[in-house]
Amino acid sequence: MAKRRLPSRKVKSSANPAKKTKTSIQDVLRGLEFKAPLRCSESWDNVGLLAGTAKAPIQSAVVCIDLTQKALDVAIAKGANLIVNHHPCIFPKSKGLSRVVDSGSNPASNSSGDLVYQALRKGISVAAYHTNFDQCALEVVRTVSHGLGVEPQGRLMDHAEGSLSKLVVYVPTSHLDQVRTAIAEAGAGHLGNYDTCTFSSSGEGTFRGGKGSHPFLGKAGRLEKVKEFRLETAFPSGLEREIVKALMAAHPYEEVAYDIYPLKQPPSSLGLVRGLGYGFWGEYSRARPFSDVAKDVRKLFSVDGFWLTQPAPSRVKKIAFVAGKGASFTSAAIAEGCDLFITGEAGYHVTLDAKRRGMAVIELGHTESERFFLTTMEGWLAELGVKSYPVSDPTQKIWP
Repeated sequence: MAKRRLPSRKVKSSANPAKKTKTSIQDVLRGLEFKAPLRCSESWDNVGLLAGTAKAPIQSAVVCIDLTQKALDVAIAKGANLIVNHHPCIFPKSKGLSRVVDSGSNPASNSSGDLVYQALRKGISVAAYHTNFDQCALEVVRTVSHGLGVEPQGRLMDHAEGSLSKLVVYVPTSHLDQVRTAIAEAGAGHLGNYDTCTFSSSGEGTFRGGKGSHPFLGKAGRLEKVKEFRLETAFPSGLEREIVKALMAAHPYEEVAYDIYPLKQPPSSLGLVRGLGYGFWGEYSRARPFSDVAKDVRKLFSVDGFWLTQPAPSRVKKIAFVAGKGASFTSAAIAEGCDLFITGEAGYHVTLDAKRRGMAVIELGHTESERFFLTTMEGWLAELGVKSYPVSDPTQKIWP
């Protein structure tokens, strides 16, 4: 169903700047959620602030993949009052955490619930940025592709229908370009390898301002007819809030007439679009020996080894990468003609199927594949003026 705001053409008033106050945890979370909007997460995920308060002034933060005792100990030692996880420590419904209690001296009872309890007692808030981070953090794509020496050409998707929406807005001629630029910069109009993709058509808008109105065009109490443009574009559905906010800031009317429609059209796998897809697929300018690619993988991810489907490919031209559990993206990588798929974990039967279909799979280990969450989130927090302490605490490793 379309969402619509009706027009009353009124000049926007300028608000008095608020007094500058100490940055709160809420301010930090808002900054992170601008980078990775919560609506860009999967429906089953649980992201944002999961435990604690958003009102306290931020001291510093710990960044980690999972909420572990080590991460909590570092936060306490450093005086940090925010822990930013990649994996949520609390999952809804029957999955994962069902209670937050003190396990006491019984180590067998130690659980994520006990860690959350400890964090709350120490005044430490816990937030998670998971699938919304994975879909929005193009910094990870750039870091991994550069480290592997490959040109990224697109993203991988395990489901595509319903991930796009269409925005239609009515704009006076004088502000058409301003509004178009604003919504494009917020993430609208990205189709494949193209950006700022919009369509506009001219028409006549009518309105009559009521008591207390101050129309941007014409006079209150009189029916006005003005030339307006219908501006329309597609955008990743998860970026709706940010795009509407940019629209409102750029549009001259106080009440803006706009519609938002869900689209069945699947997005293109080409292009690196924030808020659409996971990881990337790319192509070397010329095929490389697998031994050289494997050397780059070990160096980039700081691993001594990895699981690899046998036999190893002799040469590699196209590759794909998805951090974490990449099982559901193997078919997408095969569809792009990739010779090699690099991920955290995929599972025996998935890798066997990929082998039969001509694609080799490297499994790095779940946490090992997500190491660039730490550096990227540390950078985001630094941009927000927050000192952070990355904690790497892998669950598994190659032995010995």
